[in-house]
Amino acid sequence: MKRAHKSVNAVLAGLNAGLARCFSRRLRSPVNTLRMAIVQRQIAPFYQPFMDARSGQIAGIEVLARWRHPLYGYVSPDVFIPLAEQHHLIVPLTHLLMEQVVADLQHQIHRFPLGTYICINISAQNCLDPGFECDSRDMVRKLNANQSHVVVEITERHPLHFTPQLSEWFAALRRANISLALDDFGTGYSNLAYISALNPEFIKIDKLFVSQIGVSDDTRLVDSLIDLAKNMHLKIIAEGVETKAQADHLRNKHIDYLQGYYFSKPLSASELIHQVAAG
Repeated sequence: MKRAHKSVNAVLAGLNAGLARCFSRRLRSPVNTLRMAIVQRQIAPFYQPFMDARSGQIAGIEVLARWRHPLYGYVSPDVFIPLAEQHHLIVPLTHLLMEQVVADLQHQIHRFPLGTYICINISAQNCLDPGFECDSRDMVRKLNANQSHVVVEITERHPLHFTPQLSEWFAALRRANISLALDDFGTGYSNLAYISALNPEFIKIDKLFVSQIGVSDDTRLVDSLIDLAKNMHLKIIAEGVETKAQADHLRNKHIDYLQGYYFSKPLSASELIHQVAAG
């Protein structure tokens, strides 16, 4: 399993490095361009719904950052998110996105199903940031008209150093009724250690494993990840569902939620609200 993790991370690192080189050639100063994009609010939240596997209804949305540069067009998050992390811009970027989520949804959240999950991705740099805790509490308060739940997604792809201070930071989030999800499950550093340290409510099965369903008859790996999460009484979200065969297999495994292009692409705020209103 460790060898597979190294292979996955090596592929992702190579992809991101190639995209970053391409982006750097297009811009004289990618970091300053990104910094200005944050200041000028060029980066906006998009929303990908995920569905209740039993009812087929929207259960929640994941907030995703999208950047369309006025001169250079679409910039992949595979490029600018690592760039933001590398140059300590991820904290102001996350703040920008959370502010905009509240602005987009505060007066529309009553249209959403009762108890809708709103999932926010964070980096290791967001941890211990008191500003993130304040933004999270503000989001809970302003999006509570339909008893929405804010969920913080932490990825395994970057190591966390679990200190008493970090444990208390996560405990403070929980006291504010904010849940935790372990993202990219199965692709990162130490799955069981992260589960033990974070005690998340959700596990997100990475699309790398979901994509293997239907390719061959061997689904032991994804099935094992699902069984592990079930045995630990964790709610399961499967990412990257793109085919009916994948959706059917995951439903037969009785997972909780399904997310992917088979159900919906990431949507702008107006597209999301229109979809919810249309039922």
